[in-house]
Amino acid sequence: MRLFCTCICSFLLISCGGSSSSNNSPTPVVVVPSPTPLVSFSISDAPADSVTSVNITISSITLKSANDNEDDDSGLDLPIIDDAGDATTMTIDLMDYQSGDEKLIITNVEVPAGDYDNLVLNTSGCPQNQNGSTEFCWVVDGEGIKTLKTPSNKLKLGTFSVSDESEQAYTLEFNLRSSMTNTAGGAAYNLKPHGIRIVNGAEVGSLTGTVDVNLLSAGDGCETVFEQDTDHGKIVYLYEGELALDGVMGDEFDPDEAQNEVPANVIMPYASDAITFDADSDIYSYTFAHLPAGNYTLALSCSAINDDSEEYDAIIIANPVEQQHEITIEANAETVMNFTEG
Repeated sequence: MRLFCTCICSFLLISCGGSSSSNNSPTPVVVVPSPTPLVSFSISDAPADSVTSVNITISSITLKSANDNEDDDSGLDLPIIDDAGDATTMTIDLMDYQSGDEKLIITNVEVPAGDYDNLVLNTSGCPQNQNGSTEFCWVVDGEGIKTLKTPSNKLKLGTFSVSDESEQAYTLEFNLRSSMTNTAGGAAYNLKPHGIRIVNGAEVGSLTGTVDVNLLSAGDGCETVFEQDTDHGKIVYLYEGELALDGVMGDEFDPDEAQNEVPANVIMPYASDAITFDADSDIYSYTFAHLPAGNYTLALSCSAINDDSEEYDAIIIANPVEQQHEITIEANAETVMNFTEG
């Protein structure tokens, strides 16, 4: 009888797994690596005053990490690729891609997720002085074709981050009113990194609106006649966030290049746009594309003629004084804000 009970107990222990250590082993965890994100880059532009064509030749984009030498060719290079799969160059007239239009230059390349210390847009063949060639980089203004210089054929645009999302698209937005300057006594132009922004296509919206024609001459010093394709001084300025009570809305200037003194309470614009006139609709309007979602302050100035993109000019903004608005930009949406009289 004792032997029978012992056998029963042993059987029950085995059936419940009490004596099997192998059944308690943890299940192996299989780690599947995340795919490397596919990233695309496009070029877009906000127009400049007094020029009709701004052409640059691009060879590649280089992403530099902390360990890369800032002054050499180290880093992750993303070349322009032709239809045969070979590295090439691409010449673009920036003024063909305005008001939200953009030119795709690099498509679905693998870029490891992470933070990069610098994104460098590499140009090709841009002259380094006013006597250089206009074959690859040039500007057309009212006087003809002029050279366009980029510093050492490298536009260093600053920090850049790639998330772990599988596909991402970024736009390099040129604000030529900030980034391009006239030099050599008007004989040439310089294109600088200042005013060129990197924006995530999934996180941007747009802003547009009309301007009452009566406002163009209603402010102090606004007698200048509006003439299309000239520096007519009728400009809409955009600032990030709500401005401090003692803040002064500044005109376009480069804090690294300005030679005159800029008061501490002057706020740099995020962007600016010259008002345009559509003869078919008889409408004056402005447009900002590729704006990161968030809050902004918008202001009109009818007295912004000769706004130097390097120097602070102390232009009156807003002018007329009541022509400013606080707005919110939402991703993938168009916001409309009109400047009206009264």
